[in-house]
Amino acid sequence: MKKYIFIATLLALFFNACDEDNFLKENPLDTMGAENSYITVTDFDAAINELYYLTRLEFFTRGDRCFDYIYVTDIVWDRSDNKDASLMSDYSVSGNIAKAHWEGLYKLCAQANTVINRLPTSDIPESSHNSYIAKARFFRGLAYRTLVYLYGGVPIVDTEVTSPKTDYVRDTRESVLEFAIEDVKFAAENLPEIDEVKNGEISNLAAYHLLSELYLANGQNQEAVDAATEVINSTKVDLMRNRFGTRTNYTDADVYWDLFQMNNQNRTSGNTEGIWVIQFEVDVTGGGVVTNKSFWEDPVDNYLLERKCSPQFQHFGIMHNGVELSPYIWPIGDWTGGRGIGAAIATKHFHNTIWGWKTENGGTENSSDWDNDIRNSNYNFIRKVPVNNLSFKQNYGSIYGDVMDVMNPPSTEIVTDGTTTNSNNYRAREIPNRYFAGYQSKVTSLFNHPEALYQDKDSYTLKSTAGGTFQDQYMFRLAETYLLRAEAYLKLNNTASAAVDINVVRARSNASPVAAADVNLDYILDERMREFGVEEKRRLTLARVGKLYERVIKYNPYYVESATNKTGDGIGMQEYYELLPIPLSVIEANKDALLEQNPGYN
Repeated sequence: MKKYIFIATLLALFFNACDEDNFLKENPLDTMGAENSYITVTDFDAAINELYYLTRLEFFTRGDRCFDYIYVTDIVWDRSDNKDASLMSDYSVSGNIAKAHWEGLYKLCAQANTVINRLPTSDIPESSHNSYIAKARFFRGLAYRTLVYLYGGVPIVDTEVTSPKTDYVRDTRESVLEFAIEDVKFAAENLPEIDEVKNGEISNLAAYHLLSELYLANGQNQEAVDAATEVINSTKVDLMRNRFGTRTNYTDADVYWDLFQMNNQNRTSGNTEGIWVIQFEVDVTGGGVVTNKSFWEDPVDNYLLERKCSPQFQHFGIMHNGVELSPYIWPIGDWTGGRGIGAAIATKHFHNTIWGWKTENGGTENSSDWDNDIRNSNYNFIRKVPVNNLSFKQNYGSIYGDVMDVMNPPSTEIVTDGTTTNSNNYRAREIPNRYFAGYQSKVTSLFNHPEALYQDKDSYTLKSTAGGTFQDQYMFRLAETYLLRAEAYLKLNNTASAAVDINVVRARSNASPVAAADVNLDYILDERMREFGVEEKRRLTLARVGKLYERVIKYNPYYVESATNKTGDGIGMQEYYELLPIPLSVIEANKDALLEQNPGYN
C-alpha cells in the first residue's frame, strides 16, 4: 500500500511540474490573509472603519500620547507637581513621543494606501470605487497634514508597501502639503453631503474644512477662503445659537454648554454646528469607552480628558487655627469635575488674561467680557466650586462660605497637597495650581457620568475607574471654519472681512465685537483659545502658523528655564522643538538611504 501512495505522489509532482507557481501558491480558504481580505463590500467597509479607529486612537484614546497635542503649548502646563518637565527627554530621538505619532500616522497612511491599491482587483463595482477612494484619500490627507505639522517634510508613501523598503528619503514640506491638498480636494469633490452620512462619518464639508486649513498652511490664502466658504455657505450647517438637546433643564446654562453635553454633538440631536464628530459608545465593543477598566489597565479604551484637565480637589485644603480643613470629597461627578488629577492646568493666559481679567489678586478691574462672554460663564469655565464636604459646610461654612472661588481664594494659608508637612512646599504655590484651578466643564460630564461608573449615584460619588470623558468629540465644527476663513482674510490684508467672521463667533457667545484694526494673528489665536480651549489640538495650530516657540515662551513660563523655574534637565523650551525629531529607530532601519534628522536633535 505504501508503494502505491509513493507512486501516486511522484505522478502528482510530475504532472504539476509544468505549473510550479500554481502548485506552490497557497490558497487559504478558511483564514484571512493578504490575498482574500480585500474582496467584498464587507471587507472594504471594515477597512474604512479601521481608518476611523486609527484616527480616534491617534487623537483621543492612546493614553498620554493624545495629550502631546496640548502639552508644551500656550494653553496648559503639565507635570504640575514639581515643575520637573524634561523636554530633552520628552523630545528625545529615542523617546515615545516622536515614535508613537510617526508610527500611528503612517499606519493611517498605509491603511489608506491598501484600500486604494486593492480596489481594482476586488468585487466592488467600478461605479463605487470613487466612494471608497475618496474616504481613503481624506484620511491619508489628514495623516500627511498632521505629519508635516509635527515633523516637517516627511517621506511621501502613496502606494501599498508589500515588501521591506529601506531607502526612504524626505520630501519637502511644500511637496507633502501639496500631496495632502490633492488628496483632500479629491475627497471634497467625491464624498457625500453632510446630511447623507451617518453620525461620525466624513462628508464633503469635512473635507472642505480640512482643505481650507491645508491651503492656509501652504500659503494659498484665496483658495483657503474659497474652501471655507463652501462650508459656511452650505444651508446644511449653521452655528448653534439657541438652547437645544438633552440638558436644557439647567436653566442658567447656555447654548455653548449644550454643545458639549452627552448626546448633543451629532446632527441627530439637532446640532448643525458639528462638521465631523468622533464617536464614543460606552461599553460597546469598539466604542472607545470601557467603564470596568481603570486607565492604567488599558488606556486605549478611554479618552482621559477629565483625568488630565480637571483639578484634583481632593488635595485642596485650608489651614484654620493650625487644623487642616478639606472642603472637598473626591472623586465626585459634580462641580469638582469627576476624577481629575490636574495634570494639565490652564496657563494664566488661558485661565485669566484672554477673558479680560486685569488683576492677579481679584478685584473689579476686569473687562465686561469677563462676565458677558458665555464661554467664560461658570457653567463653561468653572472657577466657583461649591463645597461638597458636608462636615466642612456645617462647621466652617459660616466662615468660608459654601463656594470656593479660584479668583478670590480664602485669605488664609492655603494647603494644596493634603498634608501639613511637605518638602516640596506645595502650599506656597500660587493659584491656579493642579489642586485648585478653573477648568472647562467640557472635559467632564457634570452630574451625568455613565451609570456603571457611579459608586453612589445619589451623591454622584464615582468609582476608581472614572477619569475618562464620555461624550462624542468634535474633530471639526463650524466655529473653526469661520476662524480659518478669518485667518485667510487676514493674510490677504482684508481685516474688515476677518473681523466680520470673528464677530460671528463672538456674537454667539455674547462677546463684544472686535474692530478690524485690532485683528492680527495673535488675536485669532487667542480667539481660538476662547472658543475651543482644550478641545483644540493646539500644537497643530501653533506649528502650522509657526508660533509654537514664540507663544510658549511668552505665555507658558513653566517651560522656560529660569533661576526659580527649572525644567528637569535644565533645558527649557527650545526653538527647534517647533518640530518633533524623526525617530532614531526609523533612521537606523532606513539603511540604504539617508533620512535626515530635524535640526537641533542629536
